[in-house]
Amino acid sequence: MKKTDYLPSLTAVYLDPSSSKFLYQTLTEDLWDIMIKKIDHCYPNIKIIVGLDKDLFSKFQSSNFPFLNRLELENVETELEFLRKIGGKLPPSKWNDPDWDEVNFLYLKGLTPLLDVDLMKESFSRHKKFFSQYSYSENLPEGIIPTIITREFLSSLPEAVSSDVHSFFLKNINQYDVDIFFVAPDLRQFRLDFRVNQQRNFQIIQSLLSVDQNLSYRDILPKIKENPKIFRIAPSFIEWEIYRGCELNCTFCPRQLIEKDSDNQHISVNEAKLIVSKLNQNIHTSFSICLGGNGEPLLHPQLFEITNEILESSQLNELMIETALYKNVESLFQWLGSLSEEKKKKLSFIVNLSTLNKEVYASLYGKDLYDTVLGNLLKLKDLVPKDSLYVQMIKMVEVGDEVDSYFTFFEKQQINVILQKYNTFAHKLKERRVSDLTPIHREFCWHLNRDLSIDVRGNVNLCKQEWKHQLGNLIHDSFGEIWERGDAHFHNSLIGKHESIPAPCLNCDEWYTFNA
Repeated sequence: MKKTDYLPSLTAVYLDPSSSKFLYQTLTEDLWDIMIKKIDHCYPNIKIIVGLDKDLFSKFQSSNFPFLNRLELENVETELEFLRKIGGKLPPSKWNDPDWDEVNFLYLKGLTPLLDVDLMKESFSRHKKFFSQYSYSENLPEGIIPTIITREFLSSLPEAVSSDVHSFFLKNINQYDVDIFFVAPDLRQFRLDFRVNQQRNFQIIQSLLSVDQNLSYRDILPKIKENPKIFRIAPSFIEWEIYRGCELNCTFCPRQLIEKDSDNQHISVNEAKLIVSKLNQNIHTSFSICLGGNGEPLLHPQLFEITNEILESSQLNELMIETALYKNVESLFQWLGSLSEEKKKKLSFIVNLSTLNKEVYASLYGKDLYDTVLGNLLKLKDLVPKDSLYVQMIKMVEVGDEVDSYFTFFEKQQINVILQKYNTFAHKLKERRVSDLTPIHREFCWHLNRDLSIDVRGNVNLCKQEWKHQLGNLIHDSFGEIWERGDAHFHNSLIGKHESIPAPCLNCDEWYTFNA
């Protein structure tokens, strides 16, 4: 018998808490069946062990699903605990070679019905050929092939790891015999995840399975290009200008590109409630909202009525308030004191403070308010969770030599830092960039795929870089009609017809920014 004549001992499927929570609420019996059949196609009747938390464990135990006949369930709290249990279920080696242990298993981090059978076989063939201890792919989305893990690798794990096991492996990759499996096309830019662990992934998976349950990996991109709605499901990031106007006169702000006669407008509470209602009724995937745009949200006279309404949204992932933090802060502090801890966890602040030099602040922001803003920021730090407060430096030539000292200062204050690229708004603003991120080759635009830009009148702009072309008005039009009007523009972006889009795509360097 050859030393490459062996198969995986079992398949391990770990459901992390987010997967467990989603599957607890979603009927997925048919998807389990599809996944099991694909695994069986490669390795008939292989044992499949699923590790899951106690809530889903109890639900599965008490259910009557036929697919459970094929699954062995383990009640676990962590991934490391689950993998240690898997190690105890592995059989002895056939060869008992002191220098090499062939015993291995397939590892999937979730329910993955889009497995590619041919790639699974090819990956395992390479694993054996190269006598690997750990085999994985860097470019395939999660859920196309399993990771292949050996007992040798498991035995090397420490008693505790501070991250997930794969991250531990990557930090120590030089200690192992590894096979990295690359398959074209490289879809990493699409950020696809074919695990049933959230609504967006679930909908994409369902759409692709409706095309063909045995769809191969190489057919996924052509299908998305044929029907971009598979991929462009709903906005995940919503930039909302509830107030237009600001008392500062920032040299880097796009407000200088619009007529000042539109300043001091704000959306009414009733209009805001109508927009929030439409978002809640029509978006069934999680989304984040950032209050900002061409205005200072803290100047809105009914800001907290609007924010309270937004925070009630069931699909809301995060509400961000982007502010220069120079006015109405005492009202903000009082409002924060009235919020429940649960709502505070959904709220975050991005404070625009690009310099720690008072003179530079005055020249960039048009007013000498540095001490006021910094003082307000330090007070705000004590009122919100650490992960809810960020200070933002826009990386411009005027502050390029401050970056190190800026990070050092705010690290000592335990305030998170965002280093934001300077946006010329397609060369409409003065050039201040420290580095040029204009892409050599323009792939599709994430902002056309996942962003929604709403101005103070409720208009939805095609793009935040272009305010003249609008898709509709959320106060007067239906959300569905507005979102569908963006489909053709995203399709043109996806197939490389950027010149056909009524936005300054060919002059834009926001290509690599990704909001949510």
